[in-house]
Amino acid sequence: MKKVQKNTGLISTIITILVIVLIFSLFLMPIWVHASSKYKTMNLENSLKDEGIEYDLKDYKETDNQVVIYLFRGKGCTVCRNFLTFLNSIVPEYGKYFKLVSYETWNNADNKELLNKVADFTGVANEGVPYIVIGDQVFGGYYSGYDEDIKKAIKDEYNKKTRYDVLEEMNKDTEADNISNSSSIWWSLLFTSLSTIIIIGYIYLSNKKIMAKLSKLETKKK
Repeated sequence: MKKVQKNTGLISTIITILVIVLIFSLFLMPIWVHASSKYKTMNLENSLKDEGIEYDLKDYKETDNQVVIYLFRGKGCTVCRNFLTFLNSIVPEYGKYFKLVSYETWNNADNKELLNKVADFTGVANEGVPYIVIGDQVFGGYYSGYDEDIKKAIKDEYNKKTRYDVLEEMNKDTEADNISNSSSIWWSLLFTSLSTIIIIGYIYLSNKKIMAKLSKLETKKK
């Protein structure tokens, strides 16, 4: 009898642990789904300052309504500096339409990794910096011949009813993948736990029946 009682206590303990694991996984799932890397960014003013470019942005301010220009650059890159100089020059006319989010990739491994992901996502090869994304348009590199195209891209994106943000679109895909992966983990865990509970329950009931028969035999002997 004592042995069966010990087994019963062990079974109860295992079931309790499994239930705790299942509950804990429910709280952990949002962490799996929403976990994301953080990248170091600079706005227009800090990017100009970082490259030692003189600027006067007293009449410029960033708003949520502006088009985001994503710039992947390297500190000290001459072509990147030329692009920043160009942006600085069009602030009086176009400053109300855009704001800059720049990622320095030569000295930041996370930012460089993000550049590679963006290039894979857009399908425009990463052949070096600057790598510029405005809405759904990508400029791989920069020279003065792009100036009118860049201004047009800014204005066209600004006038769209539904704007395109490459990082938001990438995040949607990433979240969908994370949810799918988390669901797979969850269902595997649930299946394993339920299977274990069923097996333990079967063993418990079998032991209970055996003990009932042994009790009847002992009663008959008496």
